Amino acid sequence: MAEALTNQAHEYLYRKIISCEYLPGQELNEKQLLEETSFGRTPLREALLMLQRENLIDIFPRKGMRISPFTEKKINDLYQTRKLIEPTVCRKYISFYSKSRLLSFMEQFERAEGGPDYDEFQIDTSFHSYLVEVTGNDILIDLYHSVMLQQMRLANYAAKYDTSNRVGNLAQHRAIIDALLRENEKDVHDMIILHINHSLVKSLKMIDSEK
Repeated sequence: MAEALTNQAHEYLYRKIISCEYLPGQELNEKQLLEETSFGRTPLREALLMLQRENLIDIFPRKGMRISPFTEKKINDLYQTRKLIEPTVCRKYISFYSKSRLLSFMEQFERAEGGPDYDEFQIDTSFHSYLVEVTGNDILIDLYHSVMLQQMRLANYAAKYDTSNRVGNLAQHRAIIDALLRENEKDVHDMIILHINHSLVKSLKMIDSEK
């Protein structure tokens, strides 16, 4: 029962953080969260510790908590990690990708066009995670899952400030998937770098506008 409540509390807070209903840098108050969620003190604290391990919140003993903020360095580090991993994995494992799975992702992206931001970003997270999952390397997969969690949160945050944030995403994903289907290593590498840089520039502009 306690574990179930912890998982429910984690899922509730996780969604609030990833969707940016709780904004990056926002302070959290345990008393307010208890009143808001009614999950109980122990499940709530366990859920908060889980979120801390996922780098979604910062906990300062005897001082308080906050949603992990985005900084220019954090954003650059995030995209640098993606550019180091994704293109390399895709080129090395290009024949490992399921053609039917890739086509399914393309259909999902097309259906999500014009729909809620959160839905498209969930598909985006699943797609880019899949590009690394084919390695079968559990350490790398866990690392990339953490990277893509932050990426989805950043995308949702950027969408709050720029309604054109998704412009170009469908065409870029279509180009990546097409290159993977053709097993063209150079095109896959170039399209992924283009896609990541496109997102990086938008994210940096958003952070700069907040200064």
